Amino acid sequence: MGAELRRRRRALVGYEQPTREGWEADLVAYDRLLLDAAAMLDVPAPEPPPGLEPLTASQRDRLETGLAAAGMDVRSDDL
Repeated sequence: MGAELRRRRRALVGYEQPTREGWEADLVAYDRLLLDAAAMLDVPAPEPPPGLEPLTASQRDRLETGLAAAGMDVRSDDL
């Protein structure tokens, strides 16, 4: 799962889709994987936003930091 999260994060940073909607859909998918990883590693996580809304930047940062502390560093470049 860590490798998949890193791959998705790199893709989001270097995104070349012609629409913002495509990027946001991929961001939501990345956020949901972060939440799944947090559940697997007992990392505190926020309640998922309703529908297809992404996490806030601060929620995402806290999750990535918590996962890194638990041994799953997914960060590549800034989002």
